[in-house]
Amino acid sequence: MMVDRRSARRNQIQFFMNQYIDGVPYLSEGLELSMSGALVRRVLSPNADRACYALEIGLPEQADQRVFVCATPVWRSGPFEALRFVAQSLSDRLRLANVIARRI
Repeated sequence: MMVDRRSARRNQIQFFMNQYIDGVPYLSEGLELSMSGALVRRVLSPNADRACYALEIGLPEQADQRVFVCATPVWRSGPFEALRFVAQSLSDRLRLANVIARRI
């Protein structure tokens, strides 16, 4: 039996995000989102692992309310990747809470 070590409950979502790897945006699909991490499906990205990278999150209907977080991969299986958020500004934490609240 696997132990779930998540520190926050994840919410089901389905919208596109950008993963900035070496400063270049690559398309990914958000599947689950919480205040501490996300599950994404990489759509377009290089086959290169990084210790951390920027993740751009936002609702399609709120293009001006983008959230930028520093994410580190926890695990990767095929196109799926679990991410843990390691650095966020206070304003981005508030925007992220707003994104999650609108998707519940």
